[in-house]
Amino acid sequence: MPSEEGKQVLKLLAEGKIDSEQAYRLLRALGDVDDGTRQPPPPPPPPRPGAPAGARGRILRIRVTEDGEQKVNVAIPLAIARIGKMKLGSSALVRGHLSKFGIDLDELLRSIDFPGRIVDIADDEDRVEIFVE
Repeated sequence: MPSEEGKQVLKLLAEGKIDSEQAYRLLRALGDVDDGTRQPPPPPPPPRPGAPAGARGRILRIRVTEDGEQKVNVAIPLAIARIGKMKLGSSALVRGHLSKFGIDLDELLRSIDFPGRIVDIADDEDRVEIFVE
């Protein structure tokens, strides 16, 4: 049974004021989650009306390795990545690797709805990984 503070954390989660990862960290700090069992964080709250499904609080992570050396390791909120169409300095590198395999980054960003591994492409010592946390 959660403490009073833990109940307040769960209320914030239910209201959408914090995401599930923040709630988990707070509950763990309060001692309401046993670190020894490594229980998963509580499920995310349902999306708000008008928000794309699964987009709230998600992080897009992109890793690019060339010739065995990591060139890109970017973590950006998914909502910002969608709005900005990935206008990052590293996006040309990512787009170049994805285009080798016929993958359009903009289309990929529009179609992501849930957390998990989206792209994992390896070609010799080059690799592109894209996932949502």
